[in-house]
Amino acid sequence: MAIDEAILRGYIAGVAPPTLRIYGWKPNAISLGYFQKAGDVLDIVNCGQQKIPFVRRITGGEAIFHSDDVSYSIICSRKDLVLAESVKHSFKILTSFLINSYNALGLEASFFSEILNEVSPPSNKRCSTFCFATRQGFDISVGGKKIGGNAQKRIKNIIFQQGCIPLKLDIKIIRALMREDLSDIENRTIALEDALGRKILFAEFASAIVSSFEKTFSLKLVEGELTPFESKLAKLLKKEKYGSREWNYSR
Repeated sequence: MAIDEAILRGYIAGVAPPTLRIYGWKPNAISLGYFQKAGDVLDIVNCGQQKIPFVRRITGGEAIFHSDDVSYSIICSRKDLVLAESVKHSFKILTSFLINSYNALGLEASFFSEILNEVSPPSNKRCSTFCFATRQGFDISVGGKKIGGNAQKRIKNIIFQQGCIPLKLDIKIIRALMREDLSDIENRTIALEDALGRKILFAEFASAIVSSFEKTFSLKLVEGELTPFESKLAKLLKKEKYGSREWNYSR
């Protein structure tokens, strides 16, 4: 999370280019939405016993357990990708590269806004503190179940979007770490391997994301590394912000 924010600040300062970052988590961890309170959402004692750390994001949304997943962040301005001023419209356009990634793997993926009345009548819609158990219009559906999650933050015309796609889901440990009753979570979410019916490695899906992003936005990505500015700032943010109890337990 410190690296993501460092890239964002670097872009705002004009010392970093628009960026698509693809990454994983080690060790396994939980990220909380900016407005969530750790004690209300997580079984803190069990998280400690399982040695699962947690960190609060600067984007909203709900908690995500990061294990076997592919995470990404996008840092750009509206003009970089010719995006509409509307947050909802730009969010849908930005997230469409994931739809194309799933379709390229042979899955039928779509936004819930296109099928919501079929799979989730208004009277049955449920809120949740766990990201993959929620269902909003621009969340992505595969077989009527939510796959992954995405959240966006705007700073004037600058867009910062984070997302996560689970390759596998450890339902048992997710239930143990969350305070919420997630007894029916299998009916609401799906991992990529379960959707595909086969094993998929991080590198394969990361490559699919890169290819889809380039085709969706008609551009060519250039692989790069963190700038000295970003590296230095990320270390500082990790120490003073994301590694602090004050940040992770606040709200």
